Amino acid sequence: MREFVFTVEYEAGADEVMDLFIEHAELYARSMEINATSETVWGIDKVVGPTTVLDELDDRLERVANDPNTTGMCGAPVTEYEYTILSSNPESRKIHSLRREGDGPRSIPLVAANHIGEGLIMRSERRGDQFRWRLLIDEPVTAIHEEVRENLREGLSLTVERLGTPPCLLEDGRVQQTLTPEQKSALEAAIERGYYEEPRQQSVTEIAADVDVSRSTFQYRLNRAEAWLAQQFAADSLDIDLDVDLDPEDIEFIQ
Repeated sequence: MREFVFTVEYEAGADEVMDLFIEHAELYARSMEINATSETVWGIDKVVGPTTVLDELDDRLERVANDPNTTGMCGAPVTEYEYTILSSNPESRKIHSLRREGDGPRSIPLVAANHIGEGLIMRSERRGDQFRWRLLIDEPVTAIHEEVRENLREGLSLTVERLGTPPCLLEDGRVQQTLTPEQKSALEAAIERGYYEEPRQQSVTEIAADVDVSRSTFQYRLNRAEAWLAQQFAADSLDIDLDVDLDPEDIEFIQ
């Protein structure tokens, strides 16, 4: 099996939902489950970000889902778009969605399903201007790449980021996700300013003002960094077998 990583880059204004990721570096989405046939793709995404940005995401998803002119990344009309917010809190959403595309060139998961058929394994993530698709398959990828690249709608571009052995086959069970630069900077700022000392030297509000970001944004970044540290500790020091994609907030799905 080989992993093929396709990255679609979006110009500002090309897609209403991706514009929100471009405008807010803190917004991040990853798939928890993706399934596709040659006509339909459905799955569950987890989206994390500041509260105000997630509220705006809710509004944009509703507009796109109800817009009869919505098209896929290659221009085929979206004939059906349903989504359900499975869980919601101030820092994240878990969203189930189902999309069907009509006649015309179709999006990456539908093209891949058409070429590969059963046995296709996919993952995706979105941050900034990039929508990244990971396909784990044992088939040539040339036809998929050419079909998608030749039909991408205006404002989108495609690159093959990597080919090779998927990292999941090389990992030893340790949590592999790393901090984003923003989360790392927030953690460093908190340590440098005595946030974890006893007594505490500076509050979140004071540190956020020092680093010139809003209190809510700094608190969000620090919370995510602390969660990452906790998972690293659990993987290294406790008798806990952490799945590479397991998030403490995801436990509700496997209870």
